Amino acid sequence: WYVGGMKETDKCVLSNQNQNQNRIELKSNPIVHVPPKRMKIYNSEELFEMDLKVEELVICSGSCNDLYKLDLRRYKSLQSIEIGNDCFESVQVFKICELNRLKTLIIGENSFNHKIKCDDDENMGSFTILNCESLESIEIAENSFRGYNGEFYMFNLPQLQSIKIGIIGSRASSFPHFSFHIRSNDMILYI
Repeated sequence: WYVGGMKETDKCVLSNQNQNQNRIELKSNPIVHVPPKRMKIYNSEELFEMDLKVEELVICSGSCNDLYKLDLRRYKSLQSIEIGNDCFESVQVFKICELNRLKTLIIGENSFNHKIKCDDDENMGSFTILNCESLESIEIAENSFRGYNGEFYMFNLPQLQSIKIGIIGSRASSFPHFSFHIRSNDMILYI
């Protein structure tokens, strides 16, 4: 059997003879873990096992309904958070703090609606977004945070340009029991 005018067996012999003269050293490259930039989460275990360097977080609809508290401050690389419909039904404490790369926060319909009731209905559920220097927009769909009647704070969000909560003219309600306190370096807004 001939390849390029030379038998394949001759090539092997030839390469074996030259092996000691032209020794090639192969260096192995270390395996480098590259975290995914976008992460889709289907349950709370995945959320807590997620790489800290994730930039885009997507919580799929119907997920993470067993958590009491949502605090994402350890994920410093986050640039966007998108939470689907019917998520975090047991969460009573919502905190987005010190995420200086975060630009957008989107929350779907019927999320953060308490399924676990507590004895003190006067102070049930807190919503806090603070010290997110790059946050530009917040969008919260209909009927989310419906059972919350505790604290609502937004503070030190210097790039915030847009807050959209629900749909104008809709009978659905988000935050029906809140008085809003939104503070920035240049403004204080009470709604």
